[in-house]
Amino acid sequence: MRIGLGIDTHQLIKGNMIRLCGVDIPSKVSIKAHSDGDVLTHAIIDAICGALNLGDIASHFPNKKEFKNVSSLELLKKIVLLIPEEISIAHLDATIVLDNPKLSSIKAKISSKLAGILNIKSEQISIKGITRNGLNFLDMKDGWGAEVIISLKRWN
Repeated sequence: MRIGLGIDTHQLIKGNMIRLCGVDIPSKVSIKAHSDGDVLTHAIIDAICGALNLGDIASHFPNKKEFKNVSSLELLKKIVLLIPEEISIAHLDATIVLDNPKLSSIKAKISSKLAGILNIKSEQISIKGITRNGLNFLDMKDGWGAEVIISLKRWN
């Protein structure tokens, strides 16, 4: 087994939509980022890279013009191609920190979309959402974030 951890955060600004794994969610905020600012997909990329000792998202996709406003799902597809044939994803566990909007109604859609890209079943993906509960130990009042733990299994 190989385990990878990915964490990503981005600033939120006034707007009307956020994007999470290619799903546009109506909101009173938007994401300020070089790419599409999809914290969950970025954290997944970093988790895969960590498990395979491939560096991080910035080493593969630096903040250059060619990656400006790029779809994070397209970046994820490129990273998935780097997973050796004898290794597969066993489980992905994700937590998203966001006060609003609530994500419960789209978790299944996100899992399904990710499963197709990651070549796994939706049941191998756990997506949880948490809020700050008014606490500022992690000051996310103007931002959002995601943490992902991924386990990869080598098949002999």
